[in-house]
Amino acid sequence: MQTIAFYSYKGGVGRSLLVANAARFLGMLGKGVVALDLDFEAPGLHYKLGRAPDIDGKSPSLTGGAVPYLVATAKGAKNPPPLQDHMVQLALPEGTKGWLRLMPAGPAPRREYWVALKQLRERLRFDDPSGKGLAALLDLHARIRDELQPDYLLIDARTGVTELGGLATTALADCVVCLLVRNQESVDGTLSIVRALKAAPRLPGLSPVRVVPVLARATESGTGEGRTAEGIEQLVKMGEGRDTGEKGKLKPFVLPHDSVLGVTEKVVGGEQKASTFSPLHQAYLELFEHVFPQERKEADQVLRHLGSVARLRESLRERRRRRFGSWGAFAPWEDSAIEEGVLLKSRGTAARYADLVCRGRGGDLLVVAEFIPESKESEALEHWKEHSPARCVILLCQQSKSESVNRRIYCRSGRWGDLRVTQRYDPPLPKEFDIFSDLGKQSIEEMLDAVHRGDEEMVPEVISRWQECMAAVGMPERHPPWRPVEARKILDGLAAAEKIETAVRILQHTARISSRKSEFDEFAERHGVSGLAALTEHELFAPLFWRLPAEAAIRYLGEPDSPFWTPCVAGYRFLAEDVMGLRYDPLRSALKEADFLAAQVPADRAEGDDEGERSPHRIHQQFYDRCPVLCEDPPPLLLWDQQLRKDEYWSGESVRISEEAHDAAKKLIAAAPVLRAWLREKVTGGALVTGNLLGRYDPSACRLALYPAILDALAPLLGIQPRPLKSVVFIQLSVHAMAHQARDLDGQPGFGFALASTASPFQRESPGYIALSQYFACRLIERLGDSNLMGAFEKLSDKQPEPYRRWRRMRHIPVEQMRTALLRARLAEAALGLPGAEPEG
Repeated sequence: MQTIAFYSYKGGVGRSLLVANAARFLGMLGKGVVALDLDFEAPGLHYKLGRAPDIDGKSPSLTGGAVPYLVATAKGAKNPPPLQDHMVQLALPEGTKGWLRLMPAGPAPRREYWVALKQLRERLRFDDPSGKGLAALLDLHARIRDELQPDYLLIDARTGVTELGGLATTALADCVVCLLVRNQESVDGTLSIVRALKAAPRLPGLSPVRVVPVLARATESGTGEGRTAEGIEQLVKMGEGRDTGEKGKLKPFVLPHDSVLGVTEKVVGGEQKASTFSPLHQAYLELFEHVFPQERKEADQVLRHLGSVARLRESLRERRRRRFGSWGAFAPWEDSAIEEGVLLKSRGTAARYADLVCRGRGGDLLVVAEFIPESKESEALEHWKEHSPARCVILLCQQSKSESVNRRIYCRSGRWGDLRVTQRYDPPLPKEFDIFSDLGKQSIEEMLDAVHRGDEEMVPEVISRWQECMAAVGMPERHPPWRPVEARKILDGLAAAEKIETAVRILQHTARISSRKSEFDEFAERHGVSGLAALTEHELFAPLFWRLPAEAAIRYLGEPDSPFWTPCVAGYRFLAEDVMGLRYDPLRSALKEADFLAAQVPADRAEGDDEGERSPHRIHQQFYDRCPVLCEDPPPLLLWDQQLRKDEYWSGESVRISEEAHDAAKKLIAAAPVLRAWLREKVTGGALVTGNLLGRYDPSACRLALYPAILDALAPLLGIQPRPLKSVVFIQLSVHAMAHQARDLDGQPGFGFALASTASPFQRESPGYIALSQYFACRLIERLGDSNLMGAFEKLSDKQPEPYRRWRRMRHIPVEQMRTALLRARLAEAALGLPGAEPEG
């Protein structure tokens, strides 16, 4: 029988709680344990172990104890009272082979206990030179050893410097665990006690006492400074400390302060549930490995078991970060969905213990997790495969030849399909069970299907997957290889989104990621590779801006998230810089215009007014005033047509269009069959122009508008869908806008480059400008690689006037040559000398 005494110079350090945890831990390991409370002045071990007495005395649950027993033996009785009358059998979980008995100090704080304690002091003086007190304790110790034959006797020793505490630590104990706190009083008192322990004589046959100093209630690492640190170092040298891994260097064991276990005094020793695992619980197990060397292997097993299950539970409950800093889209498991320590029963077989179980909203079993030795992996896998409908089985396999624990995740496509090992390390989250048929593969097609169904939560996940595919940095051991084919599949899938709300969400999130400096960008800066944020903006956002529905792009640009939020204009920059060879920075352009306006202010005007011309609010407002719009009003060509029908001598001034013409145009738009008939005339008459009919670009306001009613009615006449038709018109008008607004390397805008005026039908479009714009629109669509857009572009241009079709003969011309022509056109030169300007043959 090993006897371990737990002592503290001062109270309130968690000594009794440590004894209770140690006793339960050993009992659940299959050992026989007796816990003895010798702290007669402030007994509390029975409270920690769940046997508090009934204060009202109606149904006393605790009557005997060490004090009543010693009082009975001190009276001189020939036959000492039976031990079972003064002990309590404590229940352990079902299936536990060990046992745990408690001999409390007595039924404290009931009155009869204090009466018995007074009698004990009178009859049995522990400081009596005759040795009666020592003999009584040795007799109790011998009876426990011989009659109960426990593996361990754990003693909760008296606080302070007392005769009873001295006897418990010097005469009875094989090992003394000394608890102290990090202050000078506690350290000095403990030092004096340990010196006395080392100098005290031992009974014949007993080995020198082991002393293990333990810092309790620690709120910070380290041993302090000055005398306190020196005293703790002396304690470790006189006793046994924790091996730090450095040769000859030991540190005291530390029990950190725990606001849950420490305050509630919950006993968790021997528990296998992850929710009980905490820094204090871990420190208990590390201490038990040292104090009970015979149980080191079992203690280490429990420590690894609890730590592995606790880490798995935490990964289920926390939102995850993606590889490059962004947060994952899937919400973690809720506490109510996770069960711990469950015996899962199935028909025709015995129940099997699962450390963790996760259930869906309907109570369906989705995840099962079990900690097992590596040698039992195939057995456990076979059981869960045959007898459990869980779609995911997580086995925490402890390797036999090392201290590591491998997490292996098995998934299946159906409730009873084959379990197959996956490459994933993180367990699946609830949303994944709704999306993926195979949790191990996480098909990108299924993710995109979810996006197309309108699941906006999937958008960040898909974009993060695209980033992982594109992040090739030459470090395959840390980052995945470059997967351009999969990245293209993701781009095409996102671009195919039909729902406007989903498309806006895609643009918003892509822009948010591209504007945020991620962990990968910091890595890229250190290693001299391009940043992932810039890559996302150029390779993902810009193509999506043009390929998603035009309504989504327009809504994204015109709906600010905050007063000074600026949308990403990478789509326009892609067109201006990569395709047309210009520079586009709308905010800088607005700032230059503000400077120009400020220069026109009279000299006697207040300086504050000049600053007001350049205020951020004014610049941002100017930016939003130029955002494209979807216009529900009749287009100018329709208004002019209705006006000329009523007044063939109309002069062409828009301000003189009659109300009757406005009403007639609105009625025509509202009547789809009539509108289609009117558009058919334009198609057959070769008058299907883009400017002022399908859309318009106002050079005075630098604003672009689409006419969705016209485009919806026109699409069936051309044999195409409205969506690509709107995108093509949006591209055509945007090319005109960039040719007019964007600047060359000298910082000059495109002065006179614009579509026909919206003021009069008699001002025709420039054929050269139209041909240039069509060429660059074709180049942009080619860069996007979208066959739907190219098909719509070809069909639309086939039904438009000759300048709109000239791009076919200019298609073979190098883009550098056409950029030169564009710069000359932006200077409003009369003779452009455009190739292909000759009439069609």
